[in-house]
Amino acid sequence: MKTAASSRTRRASLVGALAAGTLALGACGVNSPQTTLLRYAPADGVEMDGESLDARDVLVVSQGDGAPGVLSGSLVNSGSEPLTVTVTVAGQPAGEVTVDPGTSVRLDGGPEGGEGQRTIVEVVETPAGQGVEVRLQADGETLVGTAPVLLPQGTYEQYADDAGGTVEPLPEDEGSSDH
Repeated sequence: MKTAASSRTRRASLVGALAAGTLALGACGVNSPQTTLLRYAPADGVEMDGESLDARDVLVVSQGDGAPGVLSGSLVNSGSEPLTVTVTVAGQPAGEVTVDPGTSVRLDGGPEGGEGQRTIVEVVETPAGQGVEVRLQADGETLVGTAPVLLPQGTYEQYADDAGGTVEPLPEDEGSSDH
């Protein structure tokens, strides 16, 4: 025969165990923050944010080491006046781009529509795989970021003519096998 006291004791033990389990599982979030809340650039290039000028997916396509390059990415004007943006890469002028209010302009001439003109960098001394400083100046606003230099292959092969030519893949060893 059960008594009311033993039933209450079991219930209290069960509630205590559930509370301890909840605390233990909840503590996991202290050392492992929720990464879906972190802001990041979901692209190969870098983002730069200003007051009325923003830059998205900015990168340089080049073989580097003295070859020419193409500046890729988009400039966004969230202001109410047109912006004339002066672009420099590693301290050398790469041109000017006009961005109308409420619009965006592709720095590489754009695959969608091709309305813009490619922003060419005459000499990229930085080797592919490293970063180079990109500076965007418009109406007293300056954005500075370190953009990656990527080879003109794969997605960026379309810029090969302006970025030092195509890059041949490394030859595979005859005796190697997949691991």
